[in-house]
Amino acid sequence: MPYPAPEGTELVEHLGTGTTFDVALVRPGPPPRDAGRGPTRDSTRDSTCDSTQGSTPGPALVCKRLAPGALHAHAGRAAIVREARALALARHPALPALVRVGVDGHGPFLIETRREGTSLRDVLDGWRGRGRPPPASLVVHVVRTAIETLAELHELADDQGALRFAHGDIGPDHVLLGPLGDIGLVDLGAARFRGMEPELETADRGTAPFVAPEVARGESPPTPRGDVYAMAATLVAFATGGAPLTRARDRAAVLVEIGESGLCLDALASAQALSPGQRRALARELDRDPARRAGSARALLDAFDAAPAPGG
Repeated sequence: MPYPAPEGTELVEHLGTGTTFDVALVRPGPPPRDAGRGPTRDSTRDSTCDSTQGSTPGPALVCKRLAPGALHAHAGRAAIVREARALALARHPALPALVRVGVDGHGPFLIETRREGTSLRDVLDGWRGRGRPPPASLVVHVVRTAIETLAELHELADDQGALRFAHGDIGPDHVLLGPLGDIGLVDLGAARFRGMEPELETADRGTAPFVAPEVARGESPPTPRGDVYAMAATLVAFATGGAPLTRARDRAAVLVEIGESGLCLDALASAQALSPGQRRALARELDRDPARRAGSARALLDAFDAAPAPGG
């Protein structure tokens, strides 16, 4: 059957179905059939940021529903609630903005703005298609900007204090290079944040091989410290042209390798776009022992900036 766009929207394009989410682009469409007749089951939407109102078509938005296999699973329901709550709490240009949440006959859904950009995986694939690696200047820009963006997200606060935001699933598919050179993060189904109810806690392991060893071993839920590890691993993969970070290929075996012996960083030594000091700053964050890492995105950024530039 066609993707069920929520009432008040119309389908633009079905983007695909993953393990947890079924995702599509939608645009504001005709007002709901029961508009003006009181609240509906979709009364949870935030009318202050609901761009599906009015008759003028707006920009395409991202709609997420639960995939069939996750629709009745606790982990699936927790993921969609976490993403909605994380986006409502952590407002930053690097993240999509929450537009609307609701429930209809097809289950829960959320609508968020579309974060423009190209995933780091696709950026790398594009340069591979040209037969050469990304320019050194682009690599340095992406690495530094991504670390700085993560630091800003981890430092978000409101009048109640630090948000204690963690993305929880950083990898090359979830880090976007924007049209102006900015960095965005998408897919927050594994996010953690201040005040998260215990019932929303699930055994999220992130995306192998970028997940931190303590998370891979099941010793820790996603945390900001784990985000820093995952971002460092993602940026090493980008700087090395996608060189394998593990010898194993099967996901279960990769998680065991990460937890027991850590990542294979041999290719990092030849990543000439980065200086030796910059490479050491990234490698330190990929230590198997969390206590031996700098531990915060801001500390990683400071170490990266303190290192001489390539050729310096």
